Amino acid sequence: MSNKGKKILIVAVASVVLLAIVTLIIVHFSYYKFSFTSWDGTKLSNKTEVEVALGQTELPKVTAIYTDLRHERNGAPATVESSGTIDLEHSGEYVVTYTASYNDRENAIDVVYKVVDKTAPVITLKGGNEISWALGTNFVDPGYTAVDNVDGDVTANVEVSGNVDINAEGTYTLTYKVSDSSKNEATAERTVHVKKPTEVINAGDKIVYLTFDDGPGPYTQKLLDILDKYGVKVTFFTTDAYPGHEAMIAEEAKRGHTVAIHTFSHDYAKVYASDEAYFDDLNKMNALIKQQTGKESKIIRFPGGSSNEISKKYSQGIMSRLTQEVTNKGFLYDDWNVSSGDAGETTDTAKVVQNVINGIQKHNESTVLQHDIKEFSVNAVEQIIQWGLANGYKFLPITENSPMEHHHVNN
Repeated sequence: MSNKGKKILIVAVASVVLLAIVTLIIVHFSYYKFSFTSWDGTKLSNKTEVEVALGQTELPKVTAIYTDLRHERNGAPATVESSGTIDLEHSGEYVVTYTASYNDRENAIDVVYKVVDKTAPVITLKGGNEISWALGTNFVDPGYTAVDNVDGDVTANVEVSGNVDINAEGTYTLTYKVSDSSKNEATAERTVHVKKPTEVINAGDKIVYLTFDDGPGPYTQKLLDILDKYGVKVTFFTTDAYPGHEAMIAEEAKRGHTVAIHTFSHDYAKVYASDEAYFDDLNKMNALIKQQTGKESKIIRFPGGSSNEISKKYSQGIMSRLTQEVTNKGFLYDDWNVSSGDAGETTDTAKVVQNVINGIQKHNESTVLQHDIKEFSVNAVEQIIQWGLANGYKFLPITENSPMEHHHVNN
């Protein structure tokens, strides 16, 4: 055989051997495969990126199917084991390795999980999504809050659009928008119906008597200015607990409010020591009222109300006696049926507003207890008045002809 023939033979043999090797490799590695699928049906391969929601409660579940091409099988479930963790409570990228096995064969892939915040903030509109407002009355938004699952309180980021024309009857829409740090956006809308006061207020019903105890004090002037703004008249159960503010009693009367008696000292141990001690203190306050206003008052409120039990500490049965004695002497005592909570339950202006609004909705005639010596409570008055006027309530001062609210006497 010639050298040329030998070379051709060698090349041919080599080609056959190489082809055989390649064929064996292909047959060995390609007659079976594993197909990975995520819990939501997504097909997975190595380095597949999967996005999951922050705070998601279920961990991703992956399954695999083993397919043997030589036997034309449709596939059999494979065993899948995973390594690596995903923190669903914190944003970030996490790699999990899934290894599928069937008999003595196996295959592994890495899946990249991206935990992202997909939850928008929640906007809560104080006062409700639909409110009424009195025509010509200065509009102040009842307020709102916005809370995000990651960023927390995002109220400061809320943007409000829209306008309420208090000088024109009609329906107006205010839109509230806020985004969190992940660009998730939330919106809310409030509908405001501007109506004529005659349509809003029914003078024969829904009466509110705002009353203020323990003053006058450093915030009484501020309160009087707020009341003037809306033409609302109230009742002050006065004391001399804050010397130096006595002139405000005259100012209260001058502006058309009712000045009533709460006792001079407001010292429980002193006023409830005996029947005589109570009337001595009451008469001293009445004298101060006459000095400031030119006339005495017939309307009183007991410190702690007629239902108070602290008086037991100083004199058993004194409230049972005093409620009868003040009546015999021509006085009218008045308690309350709506508490603002400003006497110890809260120091939050928004909570005072809500307490009063919730309370007056339960009565046709509401006597509200507040204290003008507490600035956070004084700051709540404007919103209370605005809501009341917009929702059909009429504010009146207590007079000697008004119905008096009486508690159950407990001492």
